Amino acid sequence: MHFLIVFAAMLALLLPLGAAELSSQEIQSARKLYQTKCAKCHKFYDPAKYNASDWQRWMQKMGRKAKLKPEQSDLLARYLDSLRAPEKK
Repeated sequence: MHFLIVFAAMLALLLPLGAAELSSQEIQSARKLYQTKCAKCHKFYDPAKYNASDWQRWMQKMGRKAKLKPEQSDLLARYLDSLRAPEKK
């Protein structure tokens, strides 16, 4: 439970960086989805530490493993993508 509090605090600090395209309801739903489908099995993996193709591959693999519905997978992907730093070209 302590992990979830730390995780929520960390996300609150990061959200202003890229969550503008998500409504507050979508952010709340995505957080809940992350907690119930992802965090129950493993730690938070920082999306900014992966390049786009590697992150996409992991999202697809873990989405199938977590049995996410297409709309859940889309919401979670948009939410976690909002935490990614723009790739340097």
